[in-house]
Amino acid sequence: MDLFSEPKIPYICKQKNNMGIFNKGAYKPIPADFRTLGILSLQELSKFQDKFKIYDTDTTINSIRDAIVANYLGFDLLNFDKHGFDAKKSKKNEFLEIKECSVSSKRLGGTWSDTNEEKAKAFSDKRLFTAVAIWKGASDLQFIIYGQHKGLGKYLLERVISVQNSSTRSTQNVGIEKLIKDYGFNVVCPPDKEKELILQLIINYKRNLAEYVKLSNIKRIQDF
Repeated sequence: MDLFSEPKIPYICKQKNNMGIFNKGAYKPIPADFRTLGILSLQELSKFQDKFKIYDTDTTINSIRDAIVANYLGFDLLNFDKHGFDAKKSKKNEFLEIKECSVSSKRLGGTWSDTNEEKAKAFSDKRLFTAVAIWKGASDLQFIIYGQHKGLGKYLLERVISVQNSSTRSTQNVGIEKLIKDYGFNVVCPPDKEKELILQLIINYKRNLAEYVKLSNIKRIQDF
């Protein structure tokens, strides 16, 4: 190569101004109170992490949420290991898997990430229950979809097998409508919410769920 000649620019660099990803986003000035209040919030969270020695922030938030949901549903043991299910009853050999979802999501439901055959089959076992918790913000629990059905395990297993011979990671998304309509899961109202609010949230999300979810069959925590 001639040291004085103009270097050739790779084609991808020449096209950088045409890359659509650089046109995405909503960039706005950062408010001062966003920073100051954010720092205070993180400092309080850090104190909690130091007390319970949970230093991964995502894990910390998920553990707090899992503890709230598990407690409401009568599961008094929380799993602090990354393996196994999220919670267990101390007096019964019953386990709970908890999925978290934001009420602002376009699709309400649970996500099963990196599921293998053994874990998929477990959802057909009578010892395992599933809860999908719908949250507004970090701490405001709206409602819970809760239950068990061997069909869920069968569905997850079919999805796992279908991607085993491909490069796709085995991740399954199961909407609350499927859990309610196909698997008969219960809608559970938290102590600080009214059934009317829960019913309205669900019908606004999927109008056809009005056939399956009514005030009379929305459960209270004490029902468990």
